[in-house]
Amino acid sequence: MSEERMTERSNQLKERIIGLFSCSTIVEQLNLVDTLQHLSVDHHFHEQIDSTLRSTHAGEFNSSSIHNVALRFRILRQQGFWVSPGI
Repeated sequence: MSEERMTERSNQLKERIIGLFSCSTIVEQLNLVDTLQHLSVDHHFHEQIDSTLRSTHAGEFNSSSIHNVALRFRILRQQGFWVSPGI
């Protein structure tokens, strides 16, 4: 493949991932952020991740799953948001 074609394909994939940020639940969005971080491609989606985390931090979060609570806590703390450990 030519470099031009690879760049075009990369941009298409980025647009598809940006579309995933309109997931219906906070948990889905947090899982998407976590996956992007694990793949080390989160730097391509800085604006979307920041927006998602700001709304997650400001909004109400109710979950009975310890995994979801821990994921939210870790991601927010990792990105510099203050989250009480008692929550």
